[in-house]
Amino acid sequence: MGDKNDPMAVVDPETRVIGVDGLRVADSSIFPHVTYGNLNGPSIMTGEKAADHILGKQPLPRSNQEPWINPRWETSDR
Repeated sequence: MGDKNDPMAVVDPETRVIGVDGLRVADSSIFPHVTYGNLNGPSIMTGEKAADHILGKQPLPRSNQEPWINPRWETSDR
């Protein structure tokens, strides 16, 4: 996955195959880096994101919200 001018990229950020009209790839083979762990979740999200691009949906606005961290994480998450 990368820019159209990147010689190592096969698909653009909207999952369109570079140089082939009307073809998209929406699975874990387009990940720019090896994903450690289970690929199920990231693969589903890639498909969802590709579907949004195909349907022309606008992405959600960015959020600066801090993630919630359990205040007792040292003892309760074990």
